[in-house]
Amino acid sequence: MAVVDQEGFTAAADEVGVSQPALSQSIKELETELGVPLFERLGRHVLVTEAGRALIGPARQTLRDVETGISAVRAVAGASAGRLSLGSLPTLAAEPLAGLVGRYRRMHPGVEVDLAAPEDSSDLVAMIRDGRCEAGLTESIDVPPDLTGYQLGAQALLLILPPGLGGWGNPLEDQGGTTSEFTLPLADLVGVPFIAAPTGTSTRRLLVEGFVAAGAEPRIAVVTAQRDAILPLVLAGAGAALVPEAIAAVAASLGATVARPEPAVERGIALFHRSGPLAPAAERFVELATGISVYGASEHAGGPLG
Repeated sequence: MAVVDQEGFTAAADEVGVSQPALSQSIKELETELGVPLFERLGRHVLVTEAGRALIGPARQTLRDVETGISAVRAVAGASAGRLSLGSLPTLAAEPLAGLVGRYRRMHPGVEVDLAAPEDSSDLVAMIRDGRCEAGLTESIDVPPDLTGYQLGAQALLLILPPGLGGWGNPLEDQGGTTSEFTLPLADLVGVPFIAAPTGTSTRRLLVEGFVAAGAEPRIAVVTAQRDAILPLVLAGAGAALVPEAIAAVAASLGATVARPEPAVERGIALFHRSGPLAPAAERFVELATGISVYGASEHAGGPLG
């Protein structure tokens, strides 16, 4: 797996702390045992063969099972160390993931937490399936039926607009001026430029669905896969955006105009993982997440999906 992840033998040897010849010999012995080549050597680079790709998922799960066994023994022995690998949609990293990890680390300070950065929900599902992540946070509708999921609650998305509204006129005139809390019909924002994530992402779909529910269509002016750039782009006057409530609170503190869309836009949030036994560190995280109402009272908070 080090050769796969590092895309070469030299970097892989450095990663696992062995000599390059020793690593190459180990791979040759594995290929001899399996009777098929796992890599094509192209100078200093390697390509994974079809047989090698077939082995990636089982190999990652084997490594994860070993870690689970070691962690289980440590838990019985009273050790509080271990490692936890988590992932989430980019727009769920600030909230609720950061809050959950903070509470988890305070309860289990000896556990090292690795946070992966999947591109989208399908990428996150792949990470869960092949063992790169033990648990993940995504939209409830994106949890496949073969994985175990728990509903955590619903997350509201708010509109953020540039200070001075970017010279588009004032869609807030009927609201009696700018206030810290008001509702803005999406139908009133027809023609207003929007900054959005690429097609296929959760927030892009919600933006389009919100406008469709209002009988309108958003004007997408800027598309960016860099989620961290959305707020600076709004503040610079490039357009409006639809963002999670936690990001909207930061935007308001920096001078952006914040409003609740009409109709309301929200999404269900779920924690999910592979079915079957979890490592003790992951099991404790699932217990923490499903035992806390992340977004306040919800009839589904902590309940299993399905």
